[in-house]
Amino acid sequence: MPDMTLMTALAYLITGAVLGPIFGSALKGGGFGLFGNLCMGILGACAGGWVATVGNIVTDNDLLNNLLAAAAGVMIFSMLMGIVKRS
Repeated sequence: MPDMTLMTALAYLITGAVLGPIFGSALKGGGFGLFGNLCMGILGACAGGWVATVGNIVTDNDLLNNLLAAAAGVMIFSMLMGIVKRS
């Protein structure tokens, strides 16, 4: 597994913290509250970035593509959590 730089880790944290509450509030029922949506966003951003890096879709020093991968991770994770919450 490639080493993560500090800039990449901060990008994941900030992307998740910003987009988590946005996508969480878009879920039916309002998501999981502010703290839950923050955690969901950060987990989704880290998962999306990790999958993209391990899958050689992005390199660790490519900040823009890491941000896009993190945003995609937040969206996918939010949708999955919305499905789990409904069932």
